[in-house]
Amino acid sequence: MKIISLNVRGLGKLEKEKFNWVKSLIRFHNPDIFAIQESKRKRVTDFMIELLWGNKDFEYIFKPSVGQSGGLILIWDPSRFCVSGAVEKDFFLGIRGRWVGKTGVSVILNVYGPHNDHLKHNFWESLENIMQVDIDDWVICGDFNEVRRRSERQNCEFIESRAKMFNDFINKANLIEIPLGGRKFTRISDDGLKYSKLDRFLVSETCYASWEGISACTLDRDCSDHCPIVLKDSDNDFGPKPTRVFNNWFEDGKSIDLIKDAWNVTIRTPRVDCIFRDKLKNVKTVLKEKCNPKYNALNAEIDLLHKEISDWENIIGTRDLTDAEITSWLDSKKKWFQKDKEKADILKQKARIK
Repeated sequence: MKIISLNVRGLGKLEKEKFNWVKSLIRFHNPDIFAIQESKRKRVTDFMIELLWGNKDFEYIFKPSVGQSGGLILIWDPSRFCVSGAVEKDFFLGIRGRWVGKTGVSVILNVYGPHNDHLKHNFWESLENIMQVDIDDWVICGDFNEVRRRSERQNCEFIESRAKMFNDFINKANLIEIPLGGRKFTRISDDGLKYSKLDRFLVSETCYASWEGISACTLDRDCSDHCPIVLKDSDNDFGPKPTRVFNNWFEDGKSIDLIKDAWNVTIRTPRVDCIFRDKLKNVKTVLKEKCNPKYNALNAEIDLLHKEISDWENIIGTRDLTDAEITSWLDSKKKWFQKDKEKADILKQKARIK
């Protein structure tokens, strides 16, 4: 089982960086289910979801936004989770079905909690009512727009009565919160001054017991004010990565000569199949040594900027940043966006490969 949840804060036409970011998350982490909050879209098409998912092996449901707010999308791999029905209320969207290779019915709920006190009360009540159905395994994920304790907010208001409602719901429903590894806060305001833990995974006791080594962690917060969070039972090993060939390798015309020279190297063996194998190895070695340095340097620079951003945001969990530190943090973010645009063409081709 692998589920990723993300408040993307908009997937509109003007937000290509976010769209490409979500694609790269799906491609790199290969989730069974992807839950999106705040899509801010009134309409979702099969073509759009196919671009996000990277292939046609998907099913999905969505809840349109109201004006410029809200909007929920659930995408899943039908070869891993077989859906038999859907669940929908004002602030959540879910699917009911069975995990392949597992017995029993499971429900996956994608939530985007309200801000208003009265609506919050109705939200918790709706969740309690829906969970009266005789189903053992529940996974509730998303942006609850609420915290459980004072330590989950910094530089923003903590309202104890709201936290009590949230905790009462969790206790009544016999849910377990999966501790998040990684960062202390999942949401950071654009100005870098307010921090809170709004995103989480809640699972039923039977679900927690049936999946071995279940854990959750935050991923890098790149193009949204929220971190993606991932829930999984164990790491999967899909074997070695295949060799990729990219168009930008051949822009200067030198790579063709390198490949020809590598192919023409004499292989001393009587076996024809070994000759062919070793020629391919020579070509692969040359491509890795001569054609990747630019791409690797770009990746290294992006990784360094990521680390700088991550370091600043980890410090945020312990103290307030000074004005100079906030400037450095925002400057790192600006540089990262510039380098990410340079990488856009390569990412597009990778998406088509998948």
